[in-house]
Amino acid sequence: MSTTDLVVLLPLIIVAVMGTVVMLAGAYGARQAMLHWLTIFGIGLGLASIVTVRPLAPHDVTPLLRVDSYSILFMTLLFSATGILAVISRPYLRARRVAGEAYYSLLLFATLGMGVLACSTHFASLFLGLETLTISLYVLLGYLRTDRRSLEAAVKYLVLAAMASGFLLFGIALLYAATGSLVLADVAALTADILATGNSPEAIWAAAGVLMLITGFAFKLALVPFHMWSPDVYQGAPAPVTALIATGSKGAVIAVLLRLLAAGPAGDTLIPSVLGALAVVTMFGGNLLALLQTDMKRLLAYSSIAHVGYVFVAMASGGVAGGEAVIFYVIVYVVTTLGAFGVVAVLSAEADADVDDLDGYRGLGRRHPGLAVVLSVMLLSLAGIPPTGGFLAKFAVLSAAVAAGRTGLAVAMAVASSIAIFYYLRILVVMFMEPVAEGDDAPQTVTHAGVSPTAAPTHAALGSAIALAALVLIVLAIGIYPEPWLQAVGTAMASLTGG
Repeated sequence: MSTTDLVVLLPLIIVAVMGTVVMLAGAYGARQAMLHWLTIFGIGLGLASIVTVRPLAPHDVTPLLRVDSYSILFMTLLFSATGILAVISRPYLRARRVAGEAYYSLLLFATLGMGVLACSTHFASLFLGLETLTISLYVLLGYLRTDRRSLEAAVKYLVLAAMASGFLLFGIALLYAATGSLVLADVAALTADILATGNSPEAIWAAAGVLMLITGFAFKLALVPFHMWSPDVYQGAPAPVTALIATGSKGAVIAVLLRLLAAGPAGDTLIPSVLGALAVVTMFGGNLLALLQTDMKRLLAYSSIAHVGYVFVAMASGGVAGGEAVIFYVIVYVVTTLGAFGVVAVLSAEADADVDDLDGYRGLGRRHPGLAVVLSVMLLSLAGIPPTGGFLAKFAVLSAAVAAGRTGLAVAMAVASSIAIFYYLRILVVMFMEPVAEGDDAPQTVTHAGVSPTAAPTHAALGSAIALAALVLIVLAIGIYPEPWLQAVGTAMASLTGG
């Protein structure tokens, strides 16, 4: 491996090294504050190193990884998301009197897995990155060992994610048997040629491999009808971990999936048809089930399912416009969903149990006006209301679908988005228009086993406030002045397609 290879891999190397450092520091009794700041420093250093890497891109590090404008954009997005989660996590963990010796190192290793996925050009690196991320999530989900719901969520995710990994691995094996390659671009091109030849043994293996692969990705992204695990896991997981699964994890999987699809032939019609069908059932399934929810995390879980359906509308549309719409939508989705779950985590930091029930948000506009404003902006963006980034993201997807002649998908997305407005507005009504219940004028402290939570220090609460304010500004900046973001998306897509 050359010096250039090591330099372009610097963001991943830094995060991996800092994850090990944090793990060892925790093992030797370092305080949570030190682990917190080491994590922030590690992610910040990783982000800073991307500036060094950019002039060297594009660069292939063996056939496994490619560092280009596309992977750099996703690494910047995903590293920033985990950095914000690290900031928000400290008051949450402190309120539960939970040490962070393993939490912060696992957060860094999950970041490493997401970075590897963003750079992957080979099924071996794809699987290793995915498992690095998934194994970290197993432990993070059950980190609150005294919380039965957290342990239950960890077990459910362990079983179903392991099954999804099995589908992926078996699909990869079948595709290797059919094509003789594990390089994403080669597999995509050769598989299309083999499927066009007819009923040869290789065509049967390739078809079965593609179905297995789609099933594995569908489980990872919680597409309908492979979504059953998502609401239960979101509800039982610690709020910051729920945010990680909903944003970073899905963003990284979409990044590698788009790279795989972009390598396929332009004239393929089978895969776009399958993606379109998944998009329709996912959009309507997620939104219709969200209408029935009274638990905030379950509601946002179904909302997340629907938004992945919107992303798949752009994927099914194909072409440069479809790819750019996918990237742009993922950016807006990650920022917006991170802000929504961030509010849940900050509110939950004031209690010893997550504030899940919608009743806990009644009168929030009076009790916590700042948090209510943040959550309102995020919900309006998720609903696609201007001038938020969510409006332009949905407009980009609809434009790509219409330009590709997928008018039916565009109409289905418009109808599904209209359904979603109802449950987003219901939360706003609860926060601002419903009266505060008697005795709820001040935040309530819920204790566990008679132990009162420890109040977060001022600087920790200030850090969370700054992080949420930054997310609000980004959402509004994308909606009001999208040109720099669209230019970055265009550069990333050109890098992905070799343009």
